[in-house]
Amino acid sequence: MAANARMVPPHAEVGDASPDLVWEHTDVVEPAVWIGRYKGVFIGMVEEREPEGFVSMTRLGRNLGRFDDLEDAQAAFLKH
Repeated sequence: MAANARMVPPHAEVGDASPDLVWEHTDVVEPAVWIGRYKGVFIGMVEEREPEGFVSMTRLGRNLGRFDDLEDAQAAFLKH
């Protein structure tokens, strides 16, 4: 782990949408993947899986569900 990396408890909640919650799209992996960070700390990712839609997973690998659109998949992090 990098010296400046911060740990987030597994039960930590993101809270309301804010500028502290950032989604970074990466095209390094196909299909598309969006990396979620809260205050710079990795919280999870959303993966596009055609034709099923989008799948959200926490940083610990917990599946938050399948969603029809990207916005709902990202919003799943605000509910858990």
